Amino acid sequence: MDEQEYAEEGDQSQEEEPDSNHGDESIASGDGGEEEDGDSQEEEGNAATQENANASSAESTIIKATPKLASLINPDVREIGHEAVWSLSSCKPGNGVIQLMDSSTETYWQSDGAQPHLINIHFSRRKAVCEVAFQLDYSLDESYTPKRIGIKSGVTFHDLEEVKVVEMHEPSGWISVPLHSEIDPLDDDHNNEGDDDDVEKESSWKRKPLRTHFIQICILSMAQNGRDTHVRQVKLFGPRAAGDAGQIKAPATGFALGLPRFQTVEMSQFSTIR
Repeated sequence: MDEQEYAEEGDQSQEEEPDSNHGDESIASGDGGEEEDGDSQEEEGNAATQENANASSAESTIIKATPKLASLINPDVREIGHEAVWSLSSCKPGNGVIQLMDSSTETYWQSDGAQPHLINIHFSRRKAVCEVAFQLDYSLDESYTPKRIGIKSGVTFHDLEEVKVVEMHEPSGWISVPLHSEIDPLDDDHNNEGDDDDVEKESSWKRKPLRTHFIQICILSMAQNGRDTHVRQVKLFGPRAAGDAGQIKAPATGFALGLPRFQTVEMSQFSTIR
């Protein structure tokens, strides 16, 4: 009897062994499934990262520096930066807003804080802004030179929207960034159908200046992965109104005479020489 019981117990243990092996197989298959899921998630993450990188690179515009700023002598625009209140996210002592607006290329604003570095320009009333210009010098500033700049617009700090992102490669000179308003489907010129000059009107409408209360300039990155930045000058330009000085031009040459355009009939007699 003892030998038969021992034999039966041996048979039962042999029958239980395949169950334990089957359990191992199920665990192994479960591990393989987790690895496959991890690989698929990693691939999806890499694809999303690549897609975001492509999208960010497509949104930015590469701009080359010019030695002179044409808007400084353009009679159709005027500098409006002095009409706003300026503030900075950080600055070194003696390298602040005054040095940023003194019209000298020998002085500069130097940041002293974490990125991004911000220039905040707040107008007391809504203003038309058609251009923002920066004076940079890679030959002097090297790793302090901005490489990527973003421009935001809004009413206050809380509703800013990005309107432009530009990139520069070792700029030495003026970087001019035009600012235009977005397409408004309720605009009369845009909805004027049946006109032969529809294309021209649409392109001229797109060149309308940006109307805003608040502009924020974000220095997003620097050359050579620098931390702080140097910006030597920042100027804002808006369209010159019809009544501003310098709108009357000589008929033969087209040069601005520097005379005011009078608004009344009584004073308009003094606008020309008889």
